[in-house]
Amino acid sequence: MIKYYKLYILLFAAGTIYITGCSSSKTSTETEEKTETSSETESESEAQRGALIYNAAKEEQNNEMYSRENDETQLYWLSNKVIHLKNRTKCNIFALNTLYKAGFKTPKTNALSNDLADTTQFNDILPVVGISEPESAKKGDLLAWNGHVIIFDYLVKLKQELYAMAWWAGTSQKDNGDNILNNVVYGKYRLNGYYVIRRPVKN
Repeated sequence: MIKYYKLYILLFAAGTIYITGCSSSKTSTETEEKTETSSETESESEAQRGALIYNAAKEEQNNEMYSRENDETQLYWLSNKVIHLKNRTKCNIFALNTLYKAGFKTPKTNALSNDLADTTQFNDILPVVGISEPESAKKGDLLAWNGHVIIFDYLVKLKQELYAMAWWAGTSQKDNGDNILNNVVYGKYRLNGYYVIRRPVKN
């Protein structure tokens, strides 16, 4: 009788260890699945963000106010404030109007490209995610130099040089009705020098 009792206790203990081990394993698997799902959601969210900005840029390219000849330019993000910029490029205005139109946060001032390249400004609405690090850029990010700003699409490597496929206002090339329209370009922009990468935040 004592032998059977000891055997029963031993079997019960072994069964408890086995069940506990399975529970622990299951919890670990559940955690991994949640992490994967979270990562997938983040990727989907980034893709949606990029698509919204890309599509808004494509549509905004049709607006004649970005052409050099046009004097009157509206700042959508500042209650459609009108400024006069005849024969001047409007890269910062195109970039911020595009973000505003796509439903992203924008500054409360007429931020020039130099302001966007200043890492001490706008971090709550356009956080800096990299400095001269092309691999940090994602579709829809702003790349700002002291004097120019573009909307990033994807990286291109040509003859050992890195370029961004991007949208920007301001080119010396004439409109061609294809990728250049109203002085707004969709094309390759060489990534060199010091530039700041900013990630737009949804409203």
